[in-house]
Amino acid sequence: MVKIAWDKLAESPKASESLVTLLMLRLHSRARAVDGSGGDGGRDLFEYTEGGELTVYEAKSFTGRMTPGRRRQVVRSLMSAARHQPDHWDLLVPIDQTPAEQRWFDGLRVDFPFVREWRGRSWLDEKFAAHPDLVRYALQESSDYILERITEARAERDVLLGGLPDYIKRANALHARAQEISPHYAVHTTQDADGQTVVRLTPKGPAPDGQAAIRFTGRIRFPADDPQEAQRQRQFEETLRFGGEVELTADNLTEAGLAGPAGLGLEQLTLGTVRITSPHQDVTPPLRGQVIVQQPSGIPVTSLSVTFTHRVLGTAGGTLHGSDATGLMRVRLRFNHRDLSGRLTFSFEPPETAMPTAMVPVLRLLAESHPGRFVALVFAGDTTGGMRAPITTGMTPPGWEAGEAQFWADAYDDLARLQSRTSRYFPVPDDFTQQDAREIKEIHALLDGEKTILRGETVSAEVISAEGLDQLAGIRDGMFRLTAGYESMIFTLGDHQIDLGPCTETYTMDKILNMPEAQRELAEHGHATVIMRLAEHTPAVRYLGTEQP
Repeated sequence: MVKIAWDKLAESPKASESLVTLLMLRLHSRARAVDGSGGDGGRDLFEYTEGGELTVYEAKSFTGRMTPGRRRQVVRSLMSAARHQPDHWDLLVPIDQTPAEQRWFDGLRVDFPFVREWRGRSWLDEKFAAHPDLVRYALQESSDYILERITEARAERDVLLGGLPDYIKRANALHARAQEISPHYAVHTTQDADGQTVVRLTPKGPAPDGQAAIRFTGRIRFPADDPQEAQRQRQFEETLRFGGEVELTADNLTEAGLAGPAGLGLEQLTLGTVRITSPHQDVTPPLRGQVIVQQPSGIPVTSLSVTFTHRVLGTAGGTLHGSDATGLMRVRLRFNHRDLSGRLTFSFEPPETAMPTAMVPVLRLLAESHPGRFVALVFAGDTTGGMRAPITTGMTPPGWEAGEAQFWADAYDDLARLQSRTSRYFPVPDDFTQQDAREIKEIHALLDGEKTILRGETVSAEVISAEGLDQLAGIRDGMFRLTAGYESMIFTLGDHQIDLGPCTETYTMDKILNMPEAQRELAEHGHATVIMRLAEHTPAVRYLGTEQP
């Protein structure tokens, strides 16, 4: 069976989605693909059946788990597809769903009733097993291709009689000899996607200087009137001054070359691409501090503990790299020795799984950091007051709406308090939604002894006897009340259930809406559903306990 390395393929989402598109075109003769670059309007791949029904297929390259960010992408795709009013919509993604993910997917039908199937990794692998030529076409991983690459990479021209073990043995020997070329640099070689040889030179000890240093000779040029080249030039200058990483292309290097220790033979190389990376230096012991968001007056709003663990250096200063205790928030501090200035930048990466208490401090910082306020960085043991600067750019993550960070900070805070009150501790479920967050607030109110209002305009009751139906039929005018008691109220969140104990609900109605229909149904089937209208000014309520009004 042809195996598909979905995780590797996901590094190129377009290739992954194109591969799935090829499969669906093979499986469905009526399927049509739309070039998304021209604005597909939510129909990258669709099919009209013989009966005229429209089916839209949505291919995603995701692997691992269906995270909240990925779920938002799926919902956006559904909103786009909904404009075409499809009869069916299938999700094609190399993820075999968990029960929680299946419940989330099934829940999409509330707003998008045309949602049909989640075709996961096992389904895709099964279909591709019958069409291995598609995999070889898309991935270029046939046995002939691999042997061809091995042939090009080997250092000796004689036949490898021992096959791959022989090749590995000789490659290891050649690699060991390469390390003897220079006492200052370790040599590592790989091949990129285009089959070009990539050589990585890494200092074996402290950064070499003097005759051991690697230098550019000639000029490095950046073509004018090209925004991408202007950005590359800024990145190059930043890397030299403060450390970092930059990649220069052949166009940048037409007037430049490399010089260094004679044993490396750098002068003989024809440069295609050069990547400059500053070596990381561990900060020992780690440097601990507090990031504090302040009002312009200096009053603190919120704070986050951070730890800097390594740094890179340049000619004018350097950059400290760190994170908060959870690793959710990455922090970079660029410092300039010459003018004693600094610049603090943040990056936020939502985790696959985390306890709600871990998420709250980071989300509070995101929510409270907006232009008009200040951010201060104070290091442990520093009595000078640290650094303070105005916030120039908000920290709302891409794809998030304004106020969303605050909403989720409150939601995770409420979830953490609920876990503490019920002694049930678990990570934030994958399918945690805004509706779940609102329900948690209502549960806190119930636990505080309050009554919560139940939504809706009608209530239905199952009647199993003529006597019961006659009693309801005898109600003509005025309001009447129905009280329901439950031995236990179970709140379900993801794969977890929380027992809140006995619960009581009361409904006040002012009209029966279907009495004639209910009487016929009872006569025919022995049971009937009675639909009653809730009184407009007396809402239905729920509370914990067994006491009845």
